[in-house]
Amino acid sequence: MIRFATSGLSSQTVGQEPFRLRQLLLPGMLLLMILGLSSQALKGERSLSGWMQLERNLVERHAELADLQKSNGDLQMQVYRLSNESLDVDYLDERARRVLGLTRTDETVIFNLSVAP
Repeated sequence: MIRFATSGLSSQTVGQEPFRLRQLLLPGMLLLMILGLSSQALKGERSLSGWMQLERNLVERHAELADLQKSNGDLQMQVYRLSNESLDVDYLDERARRVLGLTRTDETVIFNLSVAP
């Protein structure tokens, strides 16, 4: 049996040192520190879940970067096709028709109102 400091002596506790609660103070504080640090490691800003969120953001940013690089390549090709060094007359004609709404006199224009621009 455990003999507490406030309990009296009995035949089973004779010769035992009384158990004091302050003996649990250091292990209790260490246990609380371990629990606190563990919860921070799992749920804090710099935790495992935060690191996984950063990994997801990185994957999204790489996909966005790939899309932007493709768009940039398309725009660079358009600029190259309209530059003085390599003027593509067909492409220039297509862009003038689309942007300025120009048509030739021998063409018929059909408007499709069900399709939004």
